[in-house]
Amino acid sequence: MTDEVRGGMEWVPRFGMLEVPRQRAELIRGLFELAAWVADHPELPVPAVRAVVWPSSRNADFSAACSEVDQVGAALGVQPELRGGHYDVSTELGPVEITSFAISSETMAAHTAHMSYAENVQPEPIAAEATGGAR
Repeated sequence: MTDEVRGGMEWVPRFGMLEVPRQRAELIRGLFELAAWVADHPELPVPAVRAVVWPSSRNADFSAACSEVDQVGAALGVQPELRGGHYDVSTELGPVEITSFAISSETMAAHTAHMSYAENVQPEPIAAEATGGAR
């Protein structure tokens, strides 16, 4: 693998020159660098890889975010589902999961309320000998 860094549309392996925006070219390069890292380090476990396509309107209204999830689903050939205030679609490309989801404002509010208690729960510290000295 080369360490040479090039600009957006200048570097895309195997495909030659693709006319893609810089952000997409950087993602493609990062994916190829991850693949090279996995190939270069067979002594390490294979990482879990999950790609999340965030709706650009995720902070707007739920129906707009759901429409974007629908677009991702159509591109993947998978039908999104509404479950417990989450509208999501997910599939696997080999061992790589690709997903997109929208969360209703009611579900997000319930989660925020639930997490508001998080700082009130203080677990006992774990002794160093219990972890084998690991941090």
